[in-house]
Amino acid sequence: MWISRRTDYATRAVLALAVADGGPLKLDQLAELADAPRSVLEQVMPILRTAGIVRSTRGPGGGYRLNRPAEELTLERVVRLFQGQLAPIGYATRRNPDPAPPLVASSLLPVWQDVRDATIEILERTTFATLAEHARAKQPRRKKARTTTRG
Repeated sequence: MWISRRTDYATRAVLALAVADGGPLKLDQLAELADAPRSVLEQVMPILRTAGIVRSTRGPGGGYRLNRPAEELTLERVVRLFQGQLAPIGYATRRNPDPAPPLVASSLLPVWQDVRDATIEILERTTFATLAEHARAKQPRRKKARTTTRG
C-alpha cells in the first residue's frame, strides 16, 4: 500500500494535535509541529473537520482541536478517509471487487487479501494516543531555566 503525501500530512496533523493533548493549535503551529506545508494543511484540515476528527474555533484562544480523545482515533480512520480502499489491488477489495482472472482467483487473490487484512488490522489497532506516547518519548527533554538568587 502506498500512502499519498496528503494522507501522510493529515496523519501528522492529527498526531501533532494528540501530542499537544488535543490542542488547540493554530494552523501555523500545526504546520511547524507536523513538519507539513501550511498549504496542504489548509486542504486536509477541512476534510478532517467534516469527518468529525477535528474541530476548529476562531479567536485568540482558538485553533484546531481533536474532536474526541486520541485513544478513540485510529490510524485506520484517517488513512481510509484520504486513501479510500486499503486493498493493494482492485480484485482484493471487500466491497465491489474487480473480477479476478481464474489463474489469480486461486493463487494470488488469497495473498492480496491477507495483505489487505494485515494492513487494516495494524491500522485499526494503532491509536493516535499510542503514537503520541511514542513521539513524546523520543522528543528531547527541555532543560529548565536555572534561576539564581543573589544575596
